[in-house]
Amino acid sequence: MRFNTVLKSIRDYESRLSLFNPSIDQKFIDDAGKIEESLILLLESIWPLLEGNKPFIKGWYHEAISDHLEACFYGDITYLLINQPPRTSKSTLLIALFIWAWIKDPSLQFLCLSFGLRLSIRDSVRCRRIISSQWFKNRWGHKVRLSDDVNNKLRFDNTACGYRMATSIHGTGTGDGGDFILIDDANNAGETESETKRESTNEWCDSVLSTRLNNLDTGRIIAVQQRLHAQDHSGHILSSNIPDLVHLCIPMEFEISRRCITIPLKNTLGKPWQDPRKREREVLCPTRFNPKALSKMKANLQTEYRIAGQLQQRPAPAEGGIFKKHWWSLWKQKSPPRCQFVLQSWDTAFSTSSTSSASVCTTWGLFKDRYDVAQIILLSKWRGKVENPDLRRMVIRLSKNYYDTIIDYPVPEGHIVKPDMILMESKANGTPMIQDLTRAGLIINRFDPLKHGGGDKEVRAHIISPLVEAGRIWMPTIAPDSEKLRPYADRFVNACASFPNDDESKDIVDSMSQALIKFRLMGLIGHPDDAYIMEEFNPNKGKKFY
Repeated sequence: MRFNTVLKSIRDYESRLSLFNPSIDQKFIDDAGKIEESLILLLESIWPLLEGNKPFIKGWYHEAISDHLEACFYGDITYLLINQPPRTSKSTLLIALFIWAWIKDPSLQFLCLSFGLRLSIRDSVRCRRIISSQWFKNRWGHKVRLSDDVNNKLRFDNTACGYRMATSIHGTGTGDGGDFILIDDANNAGETESETKRESTNEWCDSVLSTRLNNLDTGRIIAVQQRLHAQDHSGHILSSNIPDLVHLCIPMEFEISRRCITIPLKNTLGKPWQDPRKREREVLCPTRFNPKALSKMKANLQTEYRIAGQLQQRPAPAEGGIFKKHWWSLWKQKSPPRCQFVLQSWDTAFSTSSTSSASVCTTWGLFKDRYDVAQIILLSKWRGKVENPDLRRMVIRLSKNYYDTIIDYPVPEGHIVKPDMILMESKANGTPMIQDLTRAGLIINRFDPLKHGGGDKEVRAHIISPLVEAGRIWMPTIAPDSEKLRPYADRFVNACASFPNDDESKDIVDSMSQALIKFRLMGLIGHPDDAYIMEEFNPNKGKKFY
């Protein structure tokens, strides 16, 4: 790590300064020296200037975040994403970083953003208030002096050519660059349900901020946010495969399976930092977030999705929303059952752009259990963003062999791998595809989502959710580990659990919904509660569909 080298050069510089400033009170020099050793100590020192008489309740997470921010200053981290719950000093820690960085190197330039200009201005004013305070001047006034010609709410400079500029996402004033780019809540919580707004924010950050670092090798980007949606700015960062990204994720209640582990820091003795909590559901700071306070926070958030996102930094409930993870039945045999009827369901899209939906194909097999009750199993899944010619080839390919998706799943000898029915949504992109494939000789069954599905994607999901809840839908496991799903099934279940708060899950769930609705319309599958109705009034009783 570069920590010791940088620290030595800073101390040498400060020592030379003190020789030429004998008027500086020695007690302030001693106090300043201690504060400069630790960002968390600076945070504690400036707290009264920012929060007045509100007590500072120090938690381990303050130190964890401070240590990661220090690592950014020293260059050990160049891209840091922090996800933390509300009311955990998110903005205040970024203010402390800026003050601490200027104390050490006044020439540093900061570009600071939020989703709204009002929030950016608020923190800019708070930073300037600290630097203008007598407390600060007594300790570092000889090093950091604000410039008279550029000193306003949006931007203030110092005499060492450093500056802090505040703007907003989509705002003006981003022609200047920065050594640090600080992004405090890129998304407006009231607009995260809008896919257009989310994609606009992500595209703006990609196209504008990527060019705003003064030095691409040494510049630092720090984004801080409480999770709001699977495709919010944090989700976009995490899906972008940024090679030097460090993700510090701090949920309100500890989840052992999601323990956050990052990189070695100055206080971790050469080992990667990790969330220090030991017990499942252990609260972040029991002193501050006692059971009553936590219950009130959850009540104010109202929905499971908001609680999972803003408190747990997981924008979908752990067990799922509309579809709970424990609802799916597990097929524990080495190979799939011999199915009496196989239905292949397509949700098509013809664009490969980053903002477009993907095409999805799920193949489902109908089989009877030992009690002669109809059950359905997921046999295969394919998902991809392809143009129309490639999509057409994929449909033809999977119509001949629904296992032709590079799925390592042993097929019993003599097992037919052609679907009995191919189902495709007959609207938007699906209509021309159906016409084209029909001319090519394939028999495609049309699915009208308005006529057969009762409305939009979420309505269709609610229609078929009782079948899943009843345990009639099966997922294949990796025998002999009968609790571990096959990779394609595991991805499928996780996508369903995050629906509808994950754009990538919508096409997967839609493919499933139209398949299960079709099974029901054909009278091939029923819910346990209406078994007697299916027996007495099934219009297709005695007919074969295979």
